[in-house]
Amino acid sequence: MKLYLLSLTLFLAAVSVIQAFADETVKDKVEEAGHDTKRAGKSVIRDVNEKACPLVNGKVECAVNKVKHTGQKVGDKVEDAVD
Repeated sequence: MKLYLLSLTLFLAAVSVIQAFADETVKDKVEEAGHDTKRAGKSVIRDVNEKACPLVNGKVECAVNKVKHTGQKVGDKVEDAVD
């Protein structure tokens, strides 16, 4: 009987510790998924703009935009790593 109570106590303590360290709630997961979708959409739009740029604008302006977009992609990756 004492062994049963001891194991039950240890189990309940372990469960409460696990729940205390659960970092993300459902709301946080939904928000993160929304942010990921938004970043992916922005990345696709930037890629399309880079492909279509030489047809509309000059090469110099396109090169400047490509560098800008690369910086934005790196910023998005850093933001993902922080999240």
